[in-house]
Amino acid sequence: MTNGLLFLWFAWMLWIIVTFFMKKGTKRTYFACIILLLINCSNTTLKIGDYHVLLSFIVLLAGLLFFHSVAQSFYLLFSSFTICLGYTAILFWEQITPIWMFLPRVILIPLTLTIIITILTKQFEKRLAIGLIGITCGEIYHSFILTSYTIQEVIGDKAFFDMILTFIMLQTILEILHKGKLAIYTFSQNIGQPLQPVKSKTRKTMNG
Repeated sequence: MTNGLLFLWFAWMLWIIVTFFMKKGTKRTYFACIILLLINCSNTTLKIGDYHVLLSFIVLLAGLLFFHSVAQSFYLLFSSFTICLGYTAILFWEQITPIWMFLPRVILIPLTLTIIITILTKQFEKRLAIGLIGITCGEIYHSFILTSYTIQEVIGDKAFFDMILTFIMLQTILEILHKGKLAIYTFSQNIGQPLQPVKSKTRKTMNG
């Protein structure tokens, strides 16, 4: 699959979900605008010093600064740092021994990080914050290391956004499944409860 197609497909899907299914408010407007900016800037590359950076990557990095205050919690900050190192390690593992990549990068990396982040925290927004900030910082760190060896790569290319959107979709699916399980459990617990007050009222009426 051509790099970037998966990103565009998932991005438009997320924009539809955010625009038509989220509750009205500043959060919905914020997410919708960020997604549209990411799509519109996905074909523009900037040169900053010795680095080539996709404009969408800068938009993503700026948007993350307002998404979640990870720095307020040392645990979340440490978790993001862990994901950063893990993401960078997987990228170098792929470059050194690509034969061990038993799945495509766009699936293996988001799936691995999703499993790790799900263990670290249970809240949906915190999982997204840890993952997005960790992956974004890992992309920058990976590029800095390559540049020190005079290897030039675009920071935040379309393949990177394919992984980002796959990660978001995996987290969203997990959250939907979790809420569905809670709804089924709550329904099964309450299915017989409305009958009990009716019986007690009937007994009081007979005694009266």
